[in-house]
Amino acid sequence: MRPGAAVMDPGAPEDLLARAIFATDRERAEVEALMAAADVPAPPFWEPGVAEQLMVPVDGAELRVFHLASRDPSARRPVFMIPGFGATPEGFQDFAAALRDKAELFYLETREKSSSRIAHRRADMSVGRSARDIRQALSSLGLDGRDFVLVAPCWGAAIVLHGLLEGIIDAPTVLLGDPMHTLWFPRWVLRYVSPCLPAPTLRLIRPLVARAMLGDMQEPTQKRRAYAFVYGADVWKWKKSAEAARDFELFGRLGGITREVFVLNGTKDKIHDQRHYPRVAAELPRGRFLSMQTDERHRERLFGVAALEFARVSAEQGLPPSLARFERRIR
Repeated sequence: MRPGAAVMDPGAPEDLLARAIFATDRERAEVEALMAAADVPAPPFWEPGVAEQLMVPVDGAELRVFHLASRDPSARRPVFMIPGFGATPEGFQDFAAALRDKAELFYLETREKSSSRIAHRRADMSVGRSARDIRQALSSLGLDGRDFVLVAPCWGAAIVLHGLLEGIIDAPTVLLGDPMHTLWFPRWVLRYVSPCLPAPTLRLIRPLVARAMLGDMQEPTQKRRAYAFVYGADVWKWKKSAEAARDFELFGRLGGITREVFVLNGTKDKIHDQRHYPRVAAELPRGRFLSMQTDERHRERLFGVAALEFARVSAEQGLPPSLARFERRIR
């Protein structure tokens, strides 16, 4: 860790939170240089014939996995990726492109995604169930006992943290980008409004809901992605999954996770509050915080670049030397 890096704890005041996510012009330039090397054209990984597409059986469902093989021996281990709530593959094209032909990639779509096959309407759509799905998928894909990097942004990171807390999930290296401590939908809506509205009604009023929740989002790239996954959602799956997570909260519980976890932040928007991520890392007994500040339009490429650097070293080596300068002291 660098001398003079920000120090904070879970109850740190705002000035320390700001210092934890501060970046100098030189650090921003270093981030841009790393991402420039990953800015290469790549075919959309979800299109037929680009990635292998698998349907992995889990209890009460089947989940889609995209698998991209690697032809570069410099990447020592595969990356297992879990995207955020309702995220579409299109939103993670830059992530996959950063790894393409450099590291093996498994991209798992959790059960609230449109691609999942749910056995029956009474299926468990809780956070705990999704964590158990991840564990089953890791086993089915032959990653048990292998050295790999578990990468998850946003709500995918929340599922991973819950799984770690409950002893459901483990991995040699855990890298979380902008982890959500709670679901970003308003809790009062999930408690009092959503249960009263059947899925067909929600489909009809989806434009109104999208404008109410996302209409004042300032970052055009993230706004475009947010609208894309709202309009591409399977409303019934979203409704059931969101209602099951309405009381979900990680703050105050993260001290029960004993393994090392890397937390990465580089951008901000309406949904992702930067002040939360140093706090998540600080509450984790072995949490480590990486601040790689860049423009919002580069969010997914940044996650891909960081994942690739971790894939190039073993779990025993820990933090890649190429990323060490971005670590902040958090306790």
